[in-house]
Amino acid sequence: MPILPEMKKDNASLEALITCAAQGDHASFQKIYERTHSHLFGLAVRMLGQGHAAEDVLQEAYVSIWKNATSYRNEINGQPIAAMTWLIAIVRNKSLDALRARVRRKESELPDSGDVDEDDIQATSSLAPSAMQLLEQATQALHIDGCMKALDGSHRQTLALAYYQGLSHSEVAVQMGAPLGSVKAWIRRGLEKLKSCLSAQGVVA
Repeated sequence: MPILPEMKKDNASLEALITCAAQGDHASFQKIYERTHSHLFGLAVRMLGQGHAAEDVLQEAYVSIWKNATSYRNEINGQPIAAMTWLIAIVRNKSLDALRARVRRKESELPDSGDVDEDDIQATSSLAPSAMQLLEQATQALHIDGCMKALDGSHRQTLALAYYQGLSHSEVAVQMGAPLGSVKAWIRRGLEKLKSCLSAQGVVA
């Protein structure tokens, strides 16, 4: 597939842009934004479900990317870390922070159980399910995040590429420089371990 070597080249180029941004190059940072904002915005929307909230999170994420560009490493403990994976992790963390803040804000809007008349109860009753849904969403996201971190490096990396970046198995194999059969096995085992971890925490049946 001719697109695969090009994709690997794109990742190398993105790493170079992050390196330049870490040295204070605003033009490189602008190129990072232009190349990644659509994908990262889509991720924020999927996690938060609101356009305005996703825009706010994305703005915070790019500020963090600019400030922390010097901390990017393309390899950790012998495991390759793609530039896009690093950017996605920042957006996911910011989105999780926004979910937690939203839950706290919704809970603070609920009235005290003391002086509440029937009209107040009816007016605010719709907030309770919303707060519960947000809490469940945030809790599940945190469980998934914790279980992902507990996976072996190859399992975690392949799942991140396949499900957070939406790459095919063949594209993941090229990105990681590993045989396709190995990648398929890592993804399968990673999913099994992820499901087992989530089941143990009562997140999935």
